[in-house]
Amino acid sequence: MSNYRAAHRYASALLALTKEQKKPNELADDLFLVKNSIDGSRELRSVLASPIVHKDQKKKVLAEIFKKKIGAPAAMYLAAIVDKRREDILHDILKQYFALRDEELGIVRVEVKTSVEFSAKQEKELQKHIETISKKKVEITFTLDSSLKGGFIARVGDTVLDGSVRRQLELMKIRLKQGEYNN
Repeated sequence: MSNYRAAHRYASALLALTKEQKKPNELADDLFLVKNSIDGSRELRSVLASPIVHKDQKKKVLAEIFKKKIGAPAAMYLAAIVDKRREDILHDILKQYFALRDEELGIVRVEVKTSVEFSAKQEKELQKHIETISKKKVEITFTLDSSLKGGFIARVGDTVLDGSVRRQLELMKIRLKQGEYNN
């Protein structure tokens, strides 16, 4: 079975497990912490992916890293994943879990790169605009990108909204070549 399909199955089961919890948001927060830790640590990803490191060692590493940081349900889930020898796809499982959870909650995550920091008013306007287009609740993450000369680039799933100065100049160049600006 491909890693994608396996990760999707485990993510679906994890979503069902989350719904059964008394405090589902707490478990989701714990899993988000685990996902971010894996994202931010090349060493942790290497340990989890290594066939040389014994599963008991992997369980100890995870237990030590997340001791007193995550609740018992999340810790037990991590141990179960290692027992089933699926720790190498844990990051994929968590990514798909959050994608499924967002879909169920009607949330769309948007990544926006800007040349300068947006004001609170600009952030709200962009959020409202994307919510109108997507007809979903929008959660935006803003990052500064010094390579942009002006404007912004928003990524909504696989769709890119390019409002950068560079893109506007490219479009203008194409129109000029096609003679659209001639009177």
